[in-house]
Amino acid sequence: MPRGALVLLAAAFLALGQAVAFQPAVERLFLGGQWVDVPKYPGDVGLLKLSYYLADQHVDVSISLAGCGLKAEPYKAPSAGPGVFEAVLKVRADGLGRREGCSVVFKSRYRYKSGALTDGVEWVDYLEVEVPNYPSPQAEAVGSLYLGARGRVLLRVWDSYRYMGVVEVSAAGARLYSPGGYYGDVGNLTAYLDVAPLDYSASLVVTVKARDALGREVAVSRQVPLSVQPRPAPRLEASPQWLPAGGCGRVRISVSYPIPLNGTVYVPDGSAPLAGGRGVVYTTVCAAGGYASVPVTVQLDTGAVDKAELQLPVYPISPFPLNVTVQPGVLTAGDVNRVSIYVTAPGPYVGELSVDGAASLTGTPVRFSGNGTTRVDLLLIPTSGVVTIDVAVSAGGYTARSSVALVASQKAPLEVYVEPREVAAGGSHVVKVVVRPRVNMSYLAVTLYPVSGAVFPEATFRLGPQGGAVELPIQIPADVVGNVAVGYRAAYTLASGVSGEYSGTLYLVALQRPQLYIQTSVVPETPTAGEPFYLAVRLFNAGGVEARDVVVNVTGARVVRPPPPLGAIQPQGSKDAVFTLVADGAGPRNITITAVYRDVLGRSYAARSSVALHVNASAPPAATPPQQSGVSEQTWLVLAALIALGAAVVAVGLWRGRVARPR
Repeated sequence: MPRGALVLLAAAFLALGQAVAFQPAVERLFLGGQWVDVPKYPGDVGLLKLSYYLADQHVDVSISLAGCGLKAEPYKAPSAGPGVFEAVLKVRADGLGRREGCSVVFKSRYRYKSGALTDGVEWVDYLEVEVPNYPSPQAEAVGSLYLGARGRVLLRVWDSYRYMGVVEVSAAGARLYSPGGYYGDVGNLTAYLDVAPLDYSASLVVTVKARDALGREVAVSRQVPLSVQPRPAPRLEASPQWLPAGGCGRVRISVSYPIPLNGTVYVPDGSAPLAGGRGVVYTTVCAAGGYASVPVTVQLDTGAVDKAELQLPVYPISPFPLNVTVQPGVLTAGDVNRVSIYVTAPGPYVGELSVDGAASLTGTPVRFSGNGTTRVDLLLIPTSGVVTIDVAVSAGGYTARSSVALVASQKAPLEVYVEPREVAAGGSHVVKVVVRPRVNMSYLAVTLYPVSGAVFPEATFRLGPQGGAVELPIQIPADVVGNVAVGYRAAYTLASGVSGEYSGTLYLVALQRPQLYIQTSVVPETPTAGEPFYLAVRLFNAGGVEARDVVVNVTGARVVRPPPPLGAIQPQGSKDAVFTLVADGAGPRNITITAVYRDVLGRSYAARSSVALHVNASAPPAATPPQQSGVSEQTWLVLAALIALGAAVVAVGLWRGRVARPR
């Protein structure tokens, strides 16, 4: 065997032995980190546990985080190790639902190793910390209810991210008829509730039960106020409308509401059911003077009570029938009402009409004459809840009297609403405020001013008697999510000359907007003109809602193969697109990437980024390397090593044979 081959073989075995003998032992191993207690809101403090395996004992240890958006109090311990060491750091997170790349710095002043105390160490490890979202749901009740009346409202429960949970609903100052529990997506949950408010300050108590990122149960309660307005007064009608003097009579009393209500109608000597806002009860009334009063009580099935008193005039028995009807049967309080009274009596007659409980613009009493049916028109402004019209008709020396009671209902003089109800947070918008009078007006002006969430200067708009729409430019800050309040004050003058002011608040819902960030990389970094290269684009949605209809365009190079459509990108999610490009010429190039996307309201946004690169000129065809004859020097060395190894094996075998051979 050649001497050179033996030397190479010995050197190879020596290097292998040294590598095995002098391999260093593991001094420490960073095992990572996990949350012990997560932050519950932006700016809250959570507990992050970091774990190490330490081969030695370290003295005067400190551990801290650096290079990321998390702020942690430095952890200090008198000693650590050997073995598994765990440190719990108090970490404050400025935002939830994000990922942070942090450097974990481990320092120790001294290290006890192999029975001796030496200087300490400083290690820096990389840790990617995901700050999870924490359930923080919001709730609202959409719809208006009448006091004491059973009605429906839409309960909306939402959050900045989606998760499953249990929603429990109860009522305070109200009676809830719907089921009290729901299970579903708390990020967007809606349910219609059947509820009866028993107080103007009635509200719903919404409790959301879910689990945080550590699997712990979380219960969050929200007090949701209900919009409650006064219940309309019942309308009472009696038949007959008057009583003969000196006797008793059976009277049919009709009770009606403008809204569907259920319950029971009570009179002194009887009762009857109230269904759908209608009820009829019979009672016996005796005449004991100029008027007979009948107390009527309505007990609703919700527990609310309405009490009214029906007054029937008492007249001597007339020798001829008299019928009086009035249209409309319900008047509007505070407004000018045109009332038509129809008087029907046989033969020619003369009559007189008077009004109680209202101001008459046509004067009172009103004298008239007729034959058969006669119509008398009045302009009335109610001054009380009940307006009474008394009619006296004389014919042939006899006088007949009749009385009609009208109910004056209270209602808002204006209807004010805003369109659209939902706007995107972070941007300028133009909303339309619509003002519609419900009563006759001669003057109307509305003043709009910000209450919360929206930014715009206070402005006053003068509208016509028929009302109109106002376009209001507003600015919604990016950090506003949820209800946005716009206040209004309306100054008006009724057709009767009475002036007043009506105020209220309009509510909009500010939705978060998507926000895409673009990361790019080019392979190869220096492409060649006329040859394809690749552009990798990563789109990350840092917003609170999904980005829809995402389209990515590239300019500055010819696109050979575009990527497939991306569709939608969820909040805190990302998608990748790879373009195959060709640069037509050499020199510096600027590649522009544009991502166009929409939000849930259909509003369009765009994100742009650019990449500067240098394109080489077309490379000449590579020269064919000269062929080398024979075997290379490296190949000879490998062959020599194999031959030497075979010879050594044969020599060992022969030597063993000689030793084993008997002498």
